[in-house]
Amino acid sequence: MASNKRLKILCIHGYRQSGQTFREKTGSLRKLLKNHAEFVYITAPHKVPPGNLGSAASESEASCDTPQEKNDENGWWFSREDDYFKSTDYSNVSKGFQASLDMIISVLENPPDGGFDGILGFSQGACLVSMLCLLQQKEQKNWFKFAVLVAGFKSRSSNHDIFYQHQAAIPSLHVYGETDRIISTEMSEELLQYFENPTTLIHSGGHFVPASGQQKKMYLDFFDKMLKAS
Repeated sequence: MASNKRLKILCIHGYRQSGQTFREKTGSLRKLLKNHAEFVYITAPHKVPPGNLGSAASESEASCDTPQEKNDENGWWFSREDDYFKSTDYSNVSKGFQASLDMIISVLENPPDGGFDGILGFSQGACLVSMLCLLQQKEQKNWFKFAVLVAGFKSRSSNHDIFYQHQAAIPSLHVYGETDRIISTEMSEELLQYFENPTTLIHSGGHFVPASGQQKKMYLDFFDKMLKAS
């Protein structure tokens, strides 16, 4: 590469994960992009209650490849008042969302060692990233210059309808699996309409962050473009 510059990426984990577990599950991606990007991980402020199996059985994002520590399961918001979340539930509840939004904006506006170039989110985290992209567009902020959304979807909380009123103009890469049983391809494709000229990376797998040989070229092409534009 022409220079030693690397992009700084803020990473937003999925439901029932933490910054540390998401870091572990994106090891292959970090290795692939080690010359392109530095990844910074944060943890959601809300603990998922133990034994909340209604949500856990259908919406667990922690079971990709390693056991999840029970005391390290966190969420960005809940779709019911009893601290339950399910991506497919239509709801007028988004318990804890504002605290999470405020936390992430604080990190974006007061970053360690300089600002962020991009943001990456997985599942519930990608849903939150989509709203951050739209909010940044609306408020004319400059928190980040591009977004990567893995297994993203449009929030079904009516409280979030206010975000989905326009398109985000920043470059975006949308990654989703054809056999994802938690976030369907239809849910991820529904989100595309809220981004101008979105780039899509569709893989044959399920609910995880892919980084195998088949996906490498698209990741590298996208991040090469982001580096040149930075």
